[in-house]
Amino acid sequence: MLYPLNVDLTGRCVVIVGGGTVAERKVCGILAADPEASVRVIAPALTDALRVLADRGRIAWHSEQYTNGDLTDAFLVYAATDSPAVNASVAAEAEKRGILVNVIDDPRASTFHIPSTVRRGDFLLTVSTGGGSPALSRAIRMELEQLYPEAFGQWLERVAHLRREMRTMLSTSRERTAFWRIALRPYILNMVHDGELEKAEVELRNAALDIGAKSSDGSD
Repeated sequence: MLYPLNVDLTGRCVVIVGGGTVAERKVCGILAADPEASVRVIAPALTDALRVLADRGRIAWHSEQYTNGDLTDAFLVYAATDSPAVNASVAAEAEKRGILVNVIDDPRASTFHIPSTVRRGDFLLTVSTGGGSPALSRAIRMELEQLYPEAFGQWLERVAHLRREMRTMLSTSRERTAFWRIALRPYILNMVHDGELEKAEVELRNAALDIGAKSSDGSD
């Protein structure tokens, strides 16, 4: 059984061995999660998209075959070539160095797995089957994409701002608890789902005023 963990990759070196479409997906996922991650790709050739990233300086490209010792300074490693033997060698070096490694063609040799992900800004949902059924993970991810559209990322930004305001407006934990119960009610979340963010925010601000008024007159 896997232990879920969100990792900050800022300034950390992530090594991807391989330059094909799988490696491209891994690189794009890493940069989407943390543009400040240091990504090193080891491969004699790259996809067009990876070459563009290399030309722009977004990734460091070592245009050579993997050899033992290439994982120096790595924090995470992906073995993403089309050669099981090369991937096994990468996994062996990673194990020897105590580095977490994901092997695309051998879940049992992997010390971490990448879940299917729905990212809406800082709002992140993940689904994992521990490598048992990637297809099921993808199917559930697709459902989550429909349930939580891009508006939820924008809503999270608004909620974070509201949270800071509520600390001043609602002085007791009881008041703040009442406020957040309203914020999570289905009719509010339905507004967010439909992109009616302004309307949802107005509803919450009115709720905060009502809660504050009830507390001040002792009716709550």
